[in-house]
Amino acid sequence: MNWKESLFDFYKTRNDFIKKYINENIDFTDVYDPYLPEKRSSPIMIIGEAPGANEVRLKQPFVGKAGENLNYLINLSGLSRAEDFLITNAFPFRTFEGNKNRTPKASELKIGAKLLEDEIEIVNPALILLLGNSAIKAFSYIPWAKEVKNLQKCGVYDINGYKVGLCFHPSPLAFNRKDIRESLEAFFKNLKTLI
Repeated sequence: MNWKESLFDFYKTRNDFIKKYINENIDFTDVYDPYLPEKRSSPIMIIGEAPGANEVRLKQPFVGKAGENLNYLINLSGLSRAEDFLITNAFPFRTFEGNKNRTPKASELKIGAKLLEDEIEIVNPALILLLGNSAIKAFSYIPWAKEVKNLQKCGVYDINGYKVGLCFHPSPLAFNRKDIRESLEAFFKNLKTLI
């Protein structure tokens, strides 16, 4: 079985794993990268926060306004979203209060971190790119990655044999700040040199 088949099989188990711990205010609709069959070996793994309502509706990560911003950044990199990036989340399912998306709680990110560690092992990415505080926090709950929360954003570090990049989340709120947008643009323009 190749890594893409293993990853698809792994995605089918996430529901049951999370439900062992929590199942309130979680939408268990599967959301995963629709371009999985097109991925090259060892893609860049982008880790965002959690799916939102748009992502659940389309069953794909990063499809709302933050997704438009991410597509813009990926275009700056000169790489292909379909082939070069595997896009996933720190917590695999939508977390909500009422009808609104909410940031996953620390307890949820700790549970999601085990899944994230397994996903990284299957994918064996050339670069792990953590976008935003939730992704960084979840990653820090992986036993071999605790140090990540002390590292500076928009840098690349060696952690346990993996290249790990940290930067801002391309949410509309963040992206409208000139300093954050320019940091993200510079980071993505430099991605080809990192892999």
